[in-house]
Amino acid sequence: MLVRMRRVEIIVPRSAAGGALKHIHRAGIVHLETFEQLEETRPGVFVTPHRESGSGAVFEGDGRFKEPLEETTRLRALLGEVPVGRDRLETTWSLDDDALIVATDDMRPVQAEADRITGERVRAVADVERIDSYRHIIDGLSGAVGHLPRLRGYAATGIVVSTRHRALIGLISEELEAMTDGRCEVISADLADQRTAAVLLYPASLAGEISDVLGGRDLEEVSLPADLQGVPFDELGPRMAAEVERLRERIDELEDEFERLADEHRENVSALRLVLGDRVAEHHELHRATHSDHLTVFTGWVPASELDDLRTSLAQGLGEHIVVIDHGNAPTPGQEPPVAVTNGPIARAFEPLSRFAAVPRYGTIDPTPLLALTFPAFVGLMIADAGYGIVLLALLLVFRGRMMRSPLLRKVWPIGLTMAMSMIFFGVLFAEAFGETARHVLHVEPILFDRAEPKSAIVIMLAIAIAIGFAQVGLGLALGVWNAAQVDHRREAVGRAALLVGLATVVVMIAAAAGLLPAEVIAIAVAALIAAVVVAGLSMGIAGPVEMIGVMGNVLSYARLMAVAFAGVMLALVADKLAGLMPSIVFGVLVAVVLHSLNLALGIFDASVQGLRLHLVEFFTKFVEPGGTPYAPFTSVLGVNRSVQRDRR
Repeated sequence: MLVRMRRVEIIVPRSAAGGALKHIHRAGIVHLETFEQLEETRPGVFVTPHRESGSGAVFEGDGRFKEPLEETTRLRALLGEVPVGRDRLETTWSLDDDALIVATDDMRPVQAEADRITGERVRAVADVERIDSYRHIIDGLSGAVGHLPRLRGYAATGIVVSTRHRALIGLISEELEAMTDGRCEVISADLADQRTAAVLLYPASLAGEISDVLGGRDLEEVSLPADLQGVPFDELGPRMAAEVERLRERIDELEDEFERLADEHRENVSALRLVLGDRVAEHHELHRATHSDHLTVFTGWVPASELDDLRTSLAQGLGEHIVVIDHGNAPTPGQEPPVAVTNGPIARAFEPLSRFAAVPRYGTIDPTPLLALTFPAFVGLMIADAGYGIVLLALLLVFRGRMMRSPLLRKVWPIGLTMAMSMIFFGVLFAEAFGETARHVLHVEPILFDRAEPKSAIVIMLAIAIAIGFAQVGLGLALGVWNAAQVDHRREAVGRAALLVGLATVVVMIAAAAGLLPAEVIAIAVAALIAAVVVAGLSMGIAGPVEMIGVMGNVLSYARLMAVAFAGVMLALVADKLAGLMPSIVFGVLVAVVLHSLNLALGIFDASVQGLRLHLVEFFTKFVEPGGTPYAPFTSVLGVNRSVQRDRR
C-alpha cells in the first residue's frame, strides 16, 4: 500500500545547519530534495552553494572526511569487515567531527603495522614459491648430478623450457662453453609436465654475463633467494628444504600476528568506516541545501504518519531554533512526491517482483498486494499437487535457518511458503499427491474434477483459465480507470472505460451463447461493443480499436494456465506408470522419485515464470501508472526508523 507523503521545509540557523542535518540523518525519514525558491521571494535571498562565486566552500570543514574515509576503507579491506555492534556504532556515531578525525588518526599506526605484516608475508610466500619451483628442478636432476664434485666459487642457475624447445638448452650450453673456456656444466632432465629443466653451473664471477646471455630467450629462469646464491649444487636440496620450512613457520607467525591485530581493531575500523561515510553524505547534503546569510533550508518529503515524530525529535535536539513547515502533499514543479510503501511481511516479499515492471506514480494503486494474492494462487493452480507442496514446504523448513541468515533468501522465504500452501490447497481439491499415488493409497476422490481425465479435464481447465483471464484483465481495466482519474489523465480514463465495456460485452455474448442469458441480449451487447470501439477510437486514436483486440488477446493468454497444469499432470502420471512397470519395488521407488523431482522442479520454474508474466504483461499494463520516484530517505547507518520500506540513500 502506498504511503501518504507530506512536503516539508526545515529552516534552521546557518550556524546550526550541521547539527540539524545530523538529527535529520539519524531520524532517517526525510527524502531530501533540492529547494525550490518561491516566486514571491526576493531573488538572491536564498541561493544554493553551487551557484555561488568564489571558493564555493559554504560550510567550514567541507571535504575534511574524504581522506579519512579513504584511509579507513583501505584498512577495513585489509583487516576484513565484521558486523558492528549497536553500542559501538552508537558510540562512534555520537563523536563530534574533531573527535572523529582524531579517532581516525589513531588508526594510522594500525595501518602501518598491517602493511608491514602483509608486506613481509607476501615476500615470504613469494620466496617459498620460488624455492619450490627450483626444488622441482633439483628433484628432476638429482640423479644426473650426483657424481659432481663439491665446487666452491661456482654459481647455479635453473632454467625451464617447453619440451618442444629442448634444443635451446644445447645452444645455451655451447655459448657457456665459449664464455667460460669450458669451466661450466649443463645438466638437464625432463619434468613431468611437458617441460625440460636444466641447471647451469658456471664461475660466480661470470654471473652478470651469463644473465645477459639468458635474457630474451624463450625460457623460464628460476632464481634463488640471495642467501642461497653461490651454494654448491649438491648442498642446495637440504638448504632449500630447511629454508622453506623456516619461511613457512614465519608465514604462520605472521598470520597469527595479523589475526590478533585484526581481532583487536576490526570492529572499530568498520564502525569508523560506516560513520565517516555518513559524515561525507552529510557534507554532500549541506552543499545541496539552500541558504541565506543567516538561515539554511532543507526541503523534502516525509511520511504523513511520521511528521509529528520528526518535529518532536528536531525540537528535542535543537530547541526552538528550528522551524518545520508542512506544505501538504502538493508537489513542487517537476517533482512529484516519492513513492513509499508499507505492506505486511508476506506482501513485502513480493515488492521486488511488482517493481520489476515500474514504480507506480504517487497517489495510484500499489499492485503488490494483488500480486501477493494471485501469484501464489496461479502457481498452485498450475501445479496443484499436495505431495509436491509438502515437499517444497519441508525443504523450506529444513533450510529455514540458513535462509534467515541470507538477506536474499530471507526475502524469498515468504514467496516459497505461499506457493507451497497454494499447491497443497489445490492438490486437496483435485485429490492429487505425487500424481495419482495418494488417490490410490488413501482412496479419495477429487472435490472439483479429475484432471487426469483428458477428454473432460482439458475443456474444464481451459474454461477456468479463460474465466480467470476475463476476471483479472477486467479488474485491471477497472483499476486503470481509477488510476488514470487520480493522475488527471482523462482521455486515458475514458479509453480504459471503453475497453472495460467492450470486454464486458464479450462476456455477455459468451454467456448468452451458452444459454446462461437470454439470446436477446446479444444484440444489445453487439451495439454496446460497437459504441465502446468508437469511444476507444475517439479517446485513444487508432490505438483504441487495436487495444480492444489486444485486450482479448490478453484474456486468451491465460490459457497457459491450462497448458502448464496439463503438462504437469501428464508427467506425474508417466512417473506413476513407469514406477509400476519396474521389476522391483526399489527400482520403482527410484524411478518415481527421479521423475517426480524433475516434475516438481520444472513445475515450479515454469509456473513461476508464466504466472509472473501474466501479471506483468496482461494485468499490470492495464492499470499501473509508471514513472514514480522511489522513496529514498536520508538514512544513517543507525537506521532507527523501520516502519516504512525504503531504499537507503
